[in-house]
Amino acid sequence: MHMPRNTIIRRLFLGITVVLAGCSAQPQPKDCGRAPVFCVGLVTDFGGVDTGINHEAWLALQDALAAGMAQRVDVIETVDVRDRAANIAAFADQGYDVVVTIGSSMADATAAAASKYPKSAFIGVEQPQDKLLPNLVSLAFHEEQSGFLAGALAALFSQTDRVAAICDAKFVDAMRRYCDGFVAGARYARPDINATATYRDGPNNRLFNDPEWGHAAALAEVQSGADVVFAAGGNTARAALETAAAQGTYAIGTETDLYGELANVRPMLLTSAVNETRVGVLDLLRKTHDGAFPPGEYMGEVGLAPWHDLDSQIPEAVKQELDKIRVRLAAGMISIDVPYKAP
Repeated sequence: MHMPRNTIIRRLFLGITVVLAGCSAQPQPKDCGRAPVFCVGLVTDFGGVDTGINHEAWLALQDALAAGMAQRVDVIETVDVRDRAANIAAFADQGYDVVVTIGSSMADATAAAASKYPKSAFIGVEQPQDKLLPNLVSLAFHEEQSGFLAGALAALFSQTDRVAAICDAKFVDAMRRYCDGFVAGARYARPDINATATYRDGPNNRLFNDPEWGHAAALAEVQSGADVVFAAGGNTARAALETAAAQGTYAIGTETDLYGELANVRPMLLTSAVNETRVGVLDLLRKTHDGAFPPGEYMGEVGLAPWHDLDSQIPEAVKQELDKIRVRLAAGMISIDVPYKAP
């Protein structure tokens, strides 16, 4: 396989066997174009599979492998964003049954590949698609709901009556849903709360990767009295959370449970508003394997991560109120005035 420049590929396959007297490996299945061999490839929008939604998606591929759904799973970790289309093609050209791609910035490249390679199925994680293709599904989430829960928690927990969301570009629907949802949830739980969302309006080449702005925005909110800071948007958000925690301010993350990734934030991390990417990708792989591929938009589950170290600091009354809000959300009793897509 010819690999694009600046690309890293990792492989796992079902035929590995470990023997106490030594190690040996069965031949790796190579012909992904043959029906009995179900192959899945993952392409990241940028970076490795050790953190974030890249990691969650990669775990889902390994789950499929362990369950016997897939005989081979590979990942290409994109280093140069100019190689995204070529990285997707590297799998599709080899006849992979499913190609999974990550992030909104991969939407156009994924849709183009789905049109070019009709025999492969494509799963775009957090990728809005304007055109329905029979071999493309978008794993989407109602981030406004998990953001709403995070906002309610922040408002109920706050002692200064001021909470803040630090968010990357508002034109990214997921960012807007997270952060407008946070403000809506805070005001639902406590109508008198001072809840704000600050969006980055810097250059697009720093999208999700503007830690300087994230640091400055979080510092400004802390200095203005916010005692809970919520942040969404990759490295931009992580810088905001690290800054807040360093100032002794409580933090709430997004997308995945950041407890294991951000050691510096951990002592001040209340929770994270999470998208269940691992569960959603595995569900879609199972459906595809079983011949029930669902083109279009597939809604995944959302919620809040465990409390971890701060469990004992969150009053029982707050937890009980959050449980009530969860039930109301699930029953459709709460209307969140945050459009799923920008008008």
